[in-house]
Amino acid sequence: MKFFRLILVFALLFSMSGCSFKYNPADYNASTIQNEIETAGIGKSSFIEIDNLNMHFIESGEGDPIILIHGWLCWGAFWKKVTPSLSENFHVYALDLIGHGLSDKPVDDNFSYSTEAQARRVVEFMKKKAITNAVIVGHSMGGEIAAKTAIMAPDRVNAAVLICAAGMKDNPQSLPSFIRIARAMHLEPIIALFFSEPAIRQFTQELMFYGENAMPEEFVKDVVLANLTGKNAKKAVYKVTVEGLFKDFLNERCAEMKTKTLVISATDDLIVPPAMGREYNSLLPDSTYMEFDKAGHMLPWERPKDVSRAILAFCGR
Repeated sequence: MKFFRLILVFALLFSMSGCSFKYNPADYNASTIQNEIETAGIGKSSFIEIDNLNMHFIESGEGDPIILIHGWLCWGAFWKKVTPSLSENFHVYALDLIGHGLSDKPVDDNFSYSTEAQARRVVEFMKKKAITNAVIVGHSMGGEIAAKTAIMAPDRVNAAVLICAAGMKDNPQSLPSFIRIARAMHLEPIIALFFSEPAIRQFTQELMFYGENAMPEEFVKDVVLANLTGKNAKKAVYKVTVEGLFKDFLNERCAEMKTKTLVISATDDLIVPPAMGREYNSLLPDSTYMEFDKAGHMLPWERPKDVSRAILAFCGR
């Protein structure tokens, strides 16, 4: 049933690909988006050079560092529903991974968007900011990157929180199947159909939010601007999709992750089902598991207060 549901969504992408945008990326640039971030009180918008590239991040609060890593089709502002409470207890760094948001979006053939490469860039960020005792939080693809960061730099990561985290090999859900088919057939024009506003609306509402939780208009705007603004935007997201999404797996590496970890899943997650969170929990040496009902893949948007409380409680705050 889920496979046929995906086929329906996929068919709709074709029919909607010519529809107009409500949010025209041409009306936005880095400066206007930075201004919106700071005007909305999300935090201070800044850049740092990583591997000769500009990485954007949003900074707020004081205290011990907590690093927030978004997933596919998102950016640092994805966390804005949870950062107010976190910033009362931590110095928050919400990153735009390279290829996302306001960060640079290289599309050279030899540039890697693998989750391993992204984790290495997070470690480099911590080195440049002299961060040695961070809590690292990741959602979806960002959860996989957070786990790999903790494995790479255990001396810099005190604790990890994996929310609806990708990275388990046996994920049976529809999105990974579609992405694998598209990658195998080298269907760049087909994948590119995702990157129109109507397609993003349909896809996220159908598969990423729980049925009772209406997808906020604000979320659509953020996803559109995060992915379609800037030079090489669509090509970069295509490379991220091909190279970084549901490709490298952690099943056999979880034993290397000695960091204490909170694994959070959503009962109605259609992208990364709770079975994947339970598998993480069974494989990680020092982990705690939580599962929220009546929520889908976008848990930090659907249940932000619960997510914030869970993170703070896990960190003893």
